[in-house]
Amino acid sequence: MPKFAERCAIINVMKPPVVILSDNDADRRAIADAALSQGCRALLAGSVAEASEHLKKVTSCLLFCDAALTSGGGAFSSLASDCGRSGIHIILIAAADIKPGLLKALKPWVHDYLGTPVLRESAAARIKNAIRMKNLEQAAGKAGCDLQDWLSQLETVVNCFDPLAFDAAKSQGNLASRLIRMLPNDRDKPAYLMVAVPDGCMKLDCDLYAAGDEGAEKIVERIKIPESALFLRIKAAESLSYANYSDRGGRLEDLHAFLPPELLEAVGTVHNLAGFVYLDTYVIAFNYGRPVTAEDALFLKGLALPGTFLGVVAGEFRGVSESFLVMARALAVATDSHRDNGAHVQRMNEYARAIAERMSLPDSFIRTISYSAQLHDVGKIYIHPDLLDKPLRLTPHEFELVKKHASLGARILGDAPMLRVARNIALTHHECWDGSGYPVGLAGNAIPLEGAIIKVADVYDALRTMYPYKSPYSHDDACQLILAGGGDGCHEILPSHFHPDALRAFRATAGRFEEIYHSAGQQIPVQIK
Repeated sequence: MPKFAERCAIINVMKPPVVILSDNDADRRAIADAALSQGCRALLAGSVAEASEHLKKVTSCLLFCDAALTSGGGAFSSLASDCGRSGIHIILIAAADIKPGLLKALKPWVHDYLGTPVLRESAAARIKNAIRMKNLEQAAGKAGCDLQDWLSQLETVVNCFDPLAFDAAKSQGNLASRLIRMLPNDRDKPAYLMVAVPDGCMKLDCDLYAAGDEGAEKIVERIKIPESALFLRIKAAESLSYANYSDRGGRLEDLHAFLPPELLEAVGTVHNLAGFVYLDTYVIAFNYGRPVTAEDALFLKGLALPGTFLGVVAGEFRGVSESFLVMARALAVATDSHRDNGAHVQRMNEYARAIAERMSLPDSFIRTISYSAQLHDVGKIYIHPDLLDKPLRLTPHEFELVKKHASLGARILGDAPMLRVARNIALTHHECWDGSGYPVGLAGNAIPLEGAIIKVADVYDALRTMYPYKSPYSHDDACQLILAGGGDGCHEILPSHFHPDALRAFRATAGRFEEIYHSAGQQIPVQIK
């Protein structure tokens, strides 16, 4: 059995060290043993000065601190200054008879608590949880980088989108360049990317990309393969799919049995894959450098969906006489977070028409707002589905992220003359007449009329609609809230939020709003108490 000091030298450099500020030998030994059991180095300190010297030499750490040595919280202030922004995680060792005043003074600094005498198992559990939190923070940071990459790709695709000149092959090539592994040690990326579309004769036309001498390149073009069992499984999932050959103790042959021989001939062995299908177009990545997860499939979809979607829109644009309206409708439905087959965006068009007609606005304005209203929330394509589908009320930070959809939607729609009204709606439909809205805080006539009209329509439909975090209101209760004001204090609705003329038009056409809502499906309302 190695000596205690020798065991303290057995460390995992990937895990943070554990600094133990205590003069209790039994507690120090229990925590040190716990640290070693979790692969962490234990650094002993009998005073604040010793602990400070340890903290100056590390980038992050866990600090077990005896409450008796904290100097009423002054020690934490000094130690936090030494550690800087490196992420000190403090676990307070407190006796059962600790004074409430001291406990209150230390509370702002403390992440967790541990009783004395310290049990090795309890300390090990605290260390394990702290490391897990650190790993989650790192994962969140990586997810943020991935999201930024996705947004950059989406912005490039959208800004360059011209339906008549859209080049699907170039879009696929750009996707492959961003996705495929170029360096052998880049385990987070796949070796192959496949895009497949039906050929109309029960087979798929497939393009296959892999790393080449000058980046990703197409190694196989338009090979025909049958829709194998795996492809049909992806289609049946209606969302994201991923598979590792070792899942559930499987063998490589088990995964290959689901793949068409033509594909295996082109890529050889397939260890894992992630993919999705959108409007009969398959996008599948093969052979990541590690086991794949649902997050890999989600990231793949985030990168691929804009180009795939815009490719579909471009095809429809060329094939119909009213191509602009097709694009607007497809974009609105594809980015609608309600997942109701377009019922919400269709209602928005009809609500807008009803208010505009009641206000006796020009026919050209009525026609334009009647197809532009459906694009009011197009910016939500930038917002992560987990935020839009969250079953609880959003935190202030999450709400700030969701609020960005207004300005992002305006950027998507750009400066095309036929989308000018839609762009104004996307940007200003959350502005309030009294200046309390977002994203800019416009007030009064500074808000474009089309944005002010959609403000009324969107609030009404939001009140009537069921969300994960709330039940739907009845028509009468929704009208009462809009016309007289009310709410839960967190999301207050006031008549001063709305353009006076639009509000009067809503009052006069409230019956029409109820007809429009029920024409797209009925939900069971709740009454305001």
